[in-house]
Amino acid sequence: MNRALRALLARYQFRGAPYPRSLDLVAALRAEARTAEDQELITDLFERVTLYDLKVAGPTAIRRSDGRWEVTVPVDARKVQVDTAGGEREAALRDRIEVGLFTAEPGRDAFDASHVVLLERRLIRSGRQLLTFVTDRKPTYAGIDPYNYYIDRSSGDNVAPVK
Repeated sequence: MNRALRALLARYQFRGAPYPRSLDLVAALRAEARTAEDQELITDLFERVTLYDLKVAGPTAIRRSDGRWEVTVPVDARKVQVDTAGGEREAALRDRIEVGLFTAEPGRDAFDASHVVLLERRLIRSGRQLLTFVTDRKPTYAGIDPYNYYIDRSSGDNVAPVK
C-alpha cells in the first residue's frame, strides 16, 4: 500500500491536469500486488460491492500442562457480492483476515497495544471453522477482523469474551 501511494504521489505531485483518478490509485495498487489473492482483494475493495459476515461465538482458553494457553476460536464467515440492482449472491471466501486475542475488548476504554496477546492473518474460508492458537498469556477476548477493516453487516459480533 505504501509503495503504491508513494509511486502515485511521485507521478502526480506538483503537476497540473490531467489529475489522478480513482482508476490511477487502483492501477498503482495492482502494480504492487504480489499474489492472485492480493489482486482479488483489490477487486473486492475497489471494483465490486462486497459485504462480509464475520462472527466469533464462544471462544475458549484451556491452560496446558506447560503453563501456556490453548485458545480455540469458532468463526463463522460469509462473503456476499451485490450487483447494481441490489441483488446479492454468495461468493467464495478465501481471504487472509486478521484474527486477534486480547486481554481487553478492542475499542473500549483504555485499550492499547499492551492488551494484544496475538494478532495474525489467517486464511478464512466460507462457513464455520475452528481456529486454534497457543499463547503465553491468557486472552479475555478473541475476534476476527477486530478493528473492522472489512465492510461487515454486523461488526458487533466480531469480538467475543473468552470462556
